[in-house]
Amino acid sequence: MIRNFQFNVGDICEDPTGLRVRVDDVDIYNYVHFSVVSDERDETKVGQMSHVAFDHRFARIANGMRRRAA
Repeated sequence: MIRNFQFNVGDICEDPTGLRVRVDDVDIYNYVHFSVVSDERDETKVGQMSHVAFDHRFARIANGMRRRAA
């Protein structure tokens, strides 16, 4: 199966274990920078991985570009 997703800043993604992350940036070297989405606000966990590895592990569950209700 070939997948070719473009991740955008603000997208919420989830892996099969239930880990949810928010895309913070995609740099010019095709690395996705992300932060873990959790209910605990006291510590922010961040990470990065290649676009290919990120695409293989995570699936988009919410689009960062959706419109907000006025």
